[in-house]
Amino acid sequence: MIGALTSFSVGTLDGRDAMMVIELATTPEEYERGIRHQMPVAMTPEHARELGEALLLAARAAEMGEAPSYAFN
Repeated sequence: MIGALTSFSVGTLDGRDAMMVIELATTPEEYERGIRHQMPVAMTPEHARELGEALLLAARAAEMGEAPSYAFN
């Protein structure tokens, strides 16, 4: 099951770790009814940078669409 991200917020935790809170609906029915679950996640600054870079790469790939199945990298 894949949840749908509905919102997020970011900040720091104790001035040392990066912190994000993601809000999501876990089913289409929850999404339609406005039911949301919050998930706080703390991470090191290094992990936060890696996550940010990985999300940028995934967003760019999603904008390009699926690659043909015969393509090789």
